[in-house]
Amino acid sequence: MATDQWKPYYAQGMQNQGPITEITRLVLNQLDYQLNVSFVPWNRALEHTKKGNYDAILGAYSNTERDLYFWYSDAITISETILFGHQDSYKQTANLNAFEGSRICIINGYYYSDAFTGNRLFSKVKSNTLDHCFKRLIARRVDYVAADKRVGQALLNEQFSEDKALLTMLPLVISQQTLHILWSKKTADFFELNKAFNLKLQELKKSGEIEAIWKKHGF
Repeated sequence: MATDQWKPYYAQGMQNQGPITEITRLVLNQLDYQLNVSFVPWNRALEHTKKGNYDAILGAYSNTERDLYFWYSDAITISETILFGHQDSYKQTANLNAFEGSRICIINGYYYSDAFTGNRLFSKVKSNTLDHCFKRLIARRVDYVAADKRVGQALLNEQFSEDKALLTMLPLVISQQTLHILWSKKTADFFELNKAFNLKLQELKKSGEIEAIWKKHGF
């Protein structure tokens, strides 16, 4: 499988490569499969898995475009995407239109929501990494950063401890979406593997083993 570095969900240097990796590996091991994860830039993971160069993407949202290329596993967890901004640019609103004229940093190739992507009132400034987005925000080259709430908090704590007091999380929730394994349709056998994966995943959820993994990783 391929994916990006996305703490606290999954990353190369985390314990067992993070909770989603550990859960996925547990399920596959019980189905007599071994899991190898390549941590690569997101666009590479997405495009190469579409072509069948990787078997699946570890941890991704579903959307209409991806329906053409992938079979989705059952949901592994829920991701909440919000905006991060400077303390003095805080807005108490749940309306995207309130950000008219703003520059919002996003990750190239990421899917946020149809409403966010289709909104033309603000500009979307693309970057290849979230840390680059936050550097732009701190330098005020963008007004906001769109990111998963947990991922943004983890990155600020780890890499921007001196600057995070300048920033704040806004109450606007851009999207709440489930994270899945995306199996490449280039291999027909993965349709059946996905069915077996889902059955085993639900079994392990009922047994409490999945919850124990989340708790171990501080969720």
